[in-house]
Amino acid sequence: MSAHPEVRHPHGNLPQPAGCLARWNDRLLTWVAEHILASMATFDAALVVPLLALPAPTGVKITIGVISGSWFQWWALPALQRQQIKADAKRDAKADADHQALTHIAVTVDAISGHLEAQDKVLTGLVLQAQPPGK
Repeated sequence: MSAHPEVRHPHGNLPQPAGCLARWNDRLLTWVAEHILASMATFDAALVVPLLALPAPTGVKITIGVISGSWFQWWALPALQRQQIKADAKRDAKADADHQALTHIAVTVDAISGHLEAQDKVLTGLVLQAQPPGK
């Protein structure tokens, strides 16, 4: 189905990152969030590695704590936040496009209703004129 010129696609409302570095960074964060952070392997590692470290020496426990508690969060949380911002922008663009489409539909229906009312008046007038006088 082809798009109607009065109704914009939601992707047309999305902000695009400006600059080569910003576009590259956006693609990288999207890939990290979709392929690494959202993977079952990352979930399994986050569950199993601390359990395996319980009997390990203190130095190993501290290293795992530093990696999981700070280093991992330094890059994982911004990637997840960026994905959330992009998801919010997509929802806002979709809501805006839906509003525009519904407004266009309502205006079109109102115009059609106005035409039908005008035709009804004309036809009613013709029917009244066609009736013989006295009826």
